[in-house]
Amino acid sequence: MNYDFSKLNDREFEALGASVIEKKLKKRVEKFKAGKDGGVDGRFWIGENKEGIIQCKHYVETPYNTLISKLKSEEVAKVKKLNPSRYIFITSKKLSRLNKQEIKKLFHPYIRRQDDIFGYEDLNDFLIKKENQDVVEQNLKLWITSTVVLDLIYNNAIKGRSESTIRDLQENTYKYAVTENHKRGLKILNKSNVVILTGEPGIGKTTLADNLALYFTAKGFEFCDIEENISEAESLFREKEKKKILFYCDDFLGSNLYDAINNKRDSHIVKFINRVHKDNSKKFILTSRTNILNKAYSLSHIFQNGKIRDNEFLLKVENLTSLDKAKILYNHIYHSNLSKEYIDQIYENKRYRGIIGHKNYNPRIIEFITDNIRVGEVSSKDYWNYIIKNLEEPEAIWADYFQNQTDDCIRALTFLTVYNNGKIAEELLRNAYNTFLKIHPVNLGDFSDKSFESVRKLVTKSLLNRNQINDNEYEYVLFNPSITDFVLSSYTSENELVSNIVKSLKTETSIRFINTLHLSKKITSQSFKKIQENLFDYFFEEKIREENWDFLILITNLDLFNAKLDKKIERFIITLTSADNPYGENLFELLLILAEFEPKINLDNYRFLYNFIDESLDDDTLKSLLNFIDDFDIDDSHILFKVQNHIEAYLDDVLRNNDLGIDYIGHMNQYYYPDGQPVYDFDISAIESELYDSLDSYLEDFNQSVIEIIEINTSKIVSSLNIEEMAESYLENYDEPDYEREYGPSGGRSFENYSPQDDIDDIFER
Repeated sequence: MNYDFSKLNDREFEALGASVIEKKLKKRVEKFKAGKDGGVDGRFWIGENKEGIIQCKHYVETPYNTLISKLKSEEVAKVKKLNPSRYIFITSKKLSRLNKQEIKKLFHPYIRRQDDIFGYEDLNDFLIKKENQDVVEQNLKLWITSTVVLDLIYNNAIKGRSESTIRDLQENTYKYAVTENHKRGLKILNKSNVVILTGEPGIGKTTLADNLALYFTAKGFEFCDIEENISEAESLFREKEKKKILFYCDDFLGSNLYDAINNKRDSHIVKFINRVHKDNSKKFILTSRTNILNKAYSLSHIFQNGKIRDNEFLLKVENLTSLDKAKILYNHIYHSNLSKEYIDQIYENKRYRGIIGHKNYNPRIIEFITDNIRVGEVSSKDYWNYIIKNLEEPEAIWADYFQNQTDDCIRALTFLTVYNNGKIAEELLRNAYNTFLKIHPVNLGDFSDKSFESVRKLVTKSLLNRNQINDNEYEYVLFNPSITDFVLSSYTSENELVSNIVKSLKTETSIRFINTLHLSKKITSQSFKKIQENLFDYFFEEKIREENWDFLILITNLDLFNAKLDKKIERFIITLTSADNPYGENLFELLLILAEFEPKINLDNYRFLYNFIDESLDDDTLKSLLNFIDDFDIDDSHILFKVQNHIEAYLDDVLRNNDLGIDYIGHMNQYYYPDGQPVYDFDISAIESELYDSLDSYLEDFNQSVIEIIEINTSKIVSSLNIEEMAESYLENYDEPDYEREYGPSGGRSFENYSPQDDIDDIFER
């Protein structure tokens, strides 16, 4: 087992070193705030008045000769001045026996023995011991990046998209700065099992969600990355009822808000959240932009009645202390690989104060202005102006890069990913890209290679991320969610471009995406009708020949009241309803078309619906189907039998998970043990009566004539939950600044002159 100290910045490594010595010596070690330490990163006492000193040097990649040179020129004089009774030296550098001999000689007589010198091997050997795991867990990044925990995390990722996501999350951990928001997020999840992290774009919702997810995955929870389809999570919940699972949903409702509300998926979402609430073996982490959640809440009575906002944790820039902001900035600079002349621009005259105190400070901007790839396009002398411009005009973050530093081919890959809802398989992207170059006017610019393989290498890690799904499968996701916001605000008015993007993709996902843009008024109705007509002309005949009913259902459902398309829509409905054994997965949308299209088409029978009623039918579609059966007086025995099975499964699920909130066990005890004495003539009918009363209330929208034929299996009413113990809390150790040392009688500054800026300056002390 190995620990990766390169993920720690120098301040974090110093804290680790002090903790190791504290555990090893079984003595309290004083840890001091960042800043000029005079050669002291930790202090302990030998007897009453003999001082022991700890010094840490975080030199993972630095050559040994450079380390020795630094010790000779700077540290030896400090140690002689301190004159400690014992001196312990710690470095992240690998040391040989001869190296230790040289260092001991250098600090004679303060280093007593060579085992008071800790190199990489010594630290690692100490930390891998079981009895020292508390020291490891005090440092989140060290714990998360250990080989054992990494194996646990990767093994706990449910195969496919979740496995790719968790690897992506872990790779970015090194930039994470643990703030008070981290502790509060853990507290909420341990208490209620669900947290919705909200806030404006760039505030750090996804970063916090990622690291909370890593924490619980490292604690033994299986990791499940879900998108908008809660049915996917529901299925896993039932399949692994007694397993610990963490469900993760980034940008909750982000692109499918109006689709979810208009198509009545909101009740499904609330039901799942409430189910996780009641099961301590499950956790659910969601992120959502504040405006999206506000809109969802205002549109959905289900969200309001379900009190979905009780789970909200609103992240605000103003909630970040100046010290939190300083840690975030310092971490990004430390791990940026920016050359010294660029970093000097930030340190000059303490300019970092201006970044931390800027009204537009947010973590996304910090990530952007310290990104080595982007900054490489700017000279060091212009770097500070580049920083100020991005702080003053945050909306220009992507505009300049996207429009001036890329070409049409790079933009094409980005467009295709955005309009496929921000995620796309590599083979699909390759085919869509090649199609797009054929059907859309593209300026190829220079004579450089414009093949997919060449262009995708240019776009990766700047606008898109490439993630491995399986051995030979990859998918692309947006480098940053704000890219979608920029593209939609800048390009949705270009009807030909949007149409050609969807034509190139040929995916149901892209059709749903533009429908959501229309419903959210990001595309005007006039533009939307032109796009729909364009897509109908392009796809209709091909999809009719292929009998691709799902695609036709979605493209028809875009706008049922486009008079120019009535004839084609009518032809589609007649062709579908008269086809032999048609099949599809978009039953909800099909029912909407059949119910609302005018003029109504008279049908002899509805057998065509049979294969659309599949095993994964969700609750909302089931309700729509029952209403449709009632409205159109459908008496097809095959369809009714299939629907009955779905209702039974649905009710069984409701009862098994006690979604009605009935205290069945209490009722049982009331009849079995009145006055504490057992009764053997137990009458189940009383419970059944109350059960049916509750069902009638809960399922009032259902077709009662169908429900009456269901026989409830009462043996499933009462069950005891076998809930695994909740994962133990992980508490970060935060040391209060030692004001007496820094500002008291022995300190160099007076407490009266103390300013919060001093703490920030200490963090950035070089």
